[in-house]
Amino acid sequence: MPWRPRVLVAYVAYFAGVGASFPYLPVFFLSLGLSLDAVGAIAALQAATQLLAAPAWGGLTDRFPRSRVTHPAASLVAAGGAAILVVAGGIVGAVIGAIVLAAGIAGTGPVLDARVLELLGPDRGRFGSFRAWGSAAFVVAAASVGVLLDRLGARAMFAIYVPALLVTTLAIVSLPARPANRTVSVLRGATSIVRAARMPVFLGGVFLVLLALTAVNAFYSIQIVSLGGGNALVGLTWAIGATLEVPVMLSFSRLAGRFGTERLIVLGAVALAVRAALSAATSDPIALLVIQPIEGFGFACFFVGGVTYLAARAPAGLAATAQGLFAAIAGLATVLGSALGGVAAERLGISGLFAVASAVGLGGAAVIAVALRGSRIAIAAPTATAQVDVGGTEGL
Repeated sequence: MPWRPRVLVAYVAYFAGVGASFPYLPVFFLSLGLSLDAVGAIAALQAATQLLAAPAWGGLTDRFPRSRVTHPAASLVAAGGAAILVVAGGIVGAVIGAIVLAAGIAGTGPVLDARVLELLGPDRGRFGSFRAWGSAAFVVAAASVGVLLDRLGARAMFAIYVPALLVTTLAIVSLPARPANRTVSVLRGATSIVRAARMPVFLGGVFLVLLALTAVNAFYSIQIVSLGGGNALVGLTWAIGATLEVPVMLSFSRLAGRFGTERLIVLGAVALAVRAALSAATSDPIALLVIQPIEGFGFACFFVGGVTYLAARAPAGLAATAQGLFAAIAGLATVLGSALGGVAAERLGISGLFAVASAVGLGGAAVIAVALRGSRIAIAAPTATAQVDVGGTEGL
């Protein structure tokens, strides 16, 4: 079987699991009797774990490019963490399961993205065409699991999440081996990426945008429930947001060719800040659903653009290290965003938290705009071999 269908299976399985869990984990933790402060602290612990684990997984993958153990091991660790949460009965089990889950997730998504970018080569502008299948799977899972949870309780999410991670593992194992072209040490490679011209400023802006985004996302589901919505509305809200990701990701290479990847990154950051501001101004759970497509558009532009930009700036053989660095920045932002978000939610209310996050996100967008001013990365024109062909015969 050619590698493209296997990549699609990996993305569909992985993001079906994410869709079954991400919108509902805060609600699950609340169902265990934890406070908002505790929910924020657990999210911060997960992010701290990601901060350490993501560069480690990426570095190991680049250091041992032909190994078929490192990447599948990450998704197996994530499945183990989810299994611990299945039997968690209090804060101790929740903390242990959340940390193990985060350690595995840190090496699953980012390294999968890096592997796909390597397989695409000069056609990396087509990355969004693959990643869009993950967003589509997220939509289906998020919407359907919400109905399931209203009937069976929040713990039922793991009946989808654990099998999805196991299928992800099998799909990743089947991908072609990487060429053994790794020559630079992991630390030196990561340092060379960070020291590239304007890269520290760019990563600083990314940090601010993700700080605001994670603070909002950590309490978005809780806000829907606190305003009178149910789990079904939570799932539908996240599904609607992710639905808009699909066409944006599918058309990203064309949009980037016309407007520039850098402009799309900034536009995405601004859209995320606007979504936070609008969310702060409403007390209607249905309005939060209506606002959510802005997040889908903003995230698609910001994430695909950021991944593509880093891939273009990374030295040869350091694709996974670059994406691990991106994930580490996200982890650091989530540590502070979740912890400070929990404190702000307790003192200012969730709406107040959203307002502060909007201001921080706009600041991050401005910093990124400064870092990318005058920059332009090349996006290869779509070719016949760059299409997402499930039934084709081409391979490596």
